[in-house]
Amino acid sequence: MSEPDLSQLPYRRPPMTRGVDPQRMNWLWRLICELGAVDAPEVMEALHAAQVPVDLRRVKSWTVSDREASFFPITLAELERNLRSVLALRLARREAQTQLEQASIGAAAAPPAAVEPDAPPEDGDPARLEW
Repeated sequence: MSEPDLSQLPYRRPPMTRGVDPQRMNWLWRLICELGAVDAPEVMEALHAAQVPVDLRRVKSWTVSDREASFFPITLAELERNLRSVLALRLARREAQTQLEQASIGAAAAPPAAVEPDAPPEDGDPARLEW
């Protein structure tokens, strides 16, 4: 029996299995955190880098069940801001790491410049200025 070529079949949207409240997007935030390996300290660091005042307790409250006492609802706007902040932080870390690697490669490749104390200056003037 041959399997159908799924790239040739028309795309179908999955059915909506839940009502979506833009004021309570914690279920989606938890899913994103699991998929993207995002943890609360990284989110807090990213939000602080974006000048958003938040504490670790609040960040953790977005990932707990709504039946827990520490639950706090996250809105769609907060979810988007958090994602953009974490992405910006990760990009900045990658760029910094790349620059550090390039700097260490450049420093290792270039031999230190040796200066001879008795050598005449490059302009050919044998008189040295003393301060």
